[in-house]
Amino acid sequence: MKQVLQLIALFAFFSLQAQRKEMVLPDFFSQSFQISKLTPPLSNSLGATYVGDGRLLYVSDKASLPMRLNGKYKLWSVDMITEKSKPVKTKNLCEINEAKYNISGVTVDDSNSFMIAAINDDAFNDFLAETRMTLLHIDLSHGFSQCAVPPFVRIGYTYTNPFFDDKSGYLYFASDMPGGIGGLDIYRVLKTGPNQWGEVELVPEINTQNNDVYPYVHDDGRLYYSTLTATTGYDVYMYDFGRKSHPVRLPAPINTKMDDFNFVIISEKDAVVARSSGNAQFTLLYRLLAF
Repeated sequence: MKQVLQLIALFAFFSLQAQRKEMVLPDFFSQSFQISKLTPPLSNSLGATYVGDGRLLYVSDKASLPMRLNGKYKLWSVDMITEKSKPVKTKNLCEINEAKYNISGVTVDDSNSFMIAAINDDAFNDFLAETRMTLLHIDLSHGFSQCAVPPFVRIGYTYTNPFFDDKSGYLYFASDMPGGIGGLDIYRVLKTGPNQWGEVELVPEINTQNNDVYPYVHDDGRLYYSTLTATTGYDVYMYDFGRKSHPVRLPAPINTKMDDFNFVIISEKDAVVARSSGNAQFTLLYRLLAF
């Protein structure tokens, strides 16, 4: 019996060592970073997504004259060279162009043939649906917009934080739809054709009983997302599909004592993360430039 227990302990030890070996972070996180505010204070900015042409799209409740929108979350673009922001022209983007809708985030495929946006109509946000969002598929391939709610979206639940991974063809998002583990969970669904989708899949390796949000898949296939923790609010984690290791909490300065989420890698020397301010009144986008 003693030998059996020793073998079990030895197996557990080597399993733990192998697990630790698998959890080595990419070289990106061993760099030193200069951190600066990418978006202005006194307004909320989040939902960052890089569109590959030197522009980062995000949403903000910042008022823009002469289009003052009374605190609605609208789509903005920031030039990553000049770091200057401007509102995105949304004339032909269906509900996104209507003042009554809030936008919590968008994702665009590499060929700019379609956009998925998370939106809500604040007129219907009663006590039972205060933060409910839904997804809108915007087809851009015909020179004009054709918009529809994707067929996998179920009425009465939140669908938000969309991210489309061109390499795998999966659309990732966060939702409180039935079948999850708790709170908002991260799901994915395979794009099988023009506005055609497969079955929605829960990503069980990463979801917890708390909120799991802002999925983002880097070019190397690693998934980054944020989980609500008991001690430091939202923290950014990484999951490696190739190694199938346990999720890893990213080190400082990506994670801090504040809420950290919506982490996006721009290049091998550049990244963006959303972070609540010290008094938690505003959420800003921060740029991390390696040196």
